[in-house]
Amino acid sequence: MYEGNPVDLRMEKMLSADGIFDEAARQCVVKKYDPEEDYIYLELKEDKLEMISLDAKYRCYISTRTELLYCTGVVKERYRQEDRNLLRFKIENGFYNVYEGRKMTKRA
Repeated sequence: MYEGNPVDLRMEKMLSADGIFDEAARQCVVKKYDPEEDYIYLELKEDKLEMISLDAKYRCYISTRTELLYCTGVVKERYRQEDRNLLRFKIENGFYNVYEGRKMTKRA
């Protein structure tokens, strides 16, 4: 459903007491969306996998043709596959429309 759409991934909160907060926006593309498990699989574009913390909460902005959505969650896994940097992002509490500030319902 969101496959191929661009994503800005931004750290919202560091969960680890000794972690370093990163203010940079990381550019990604949605590779797969799994609505049943609430996961988004992202391809990290220009950055190294080590730039993404597994001990942080992120806000994921997804640009579609008609709207700008966001969701919050954590990166559960980061890995390489066929020379691509991939992330498995666990969504918490669904999607929200940025401009209307309202919660979006899950779409199959």
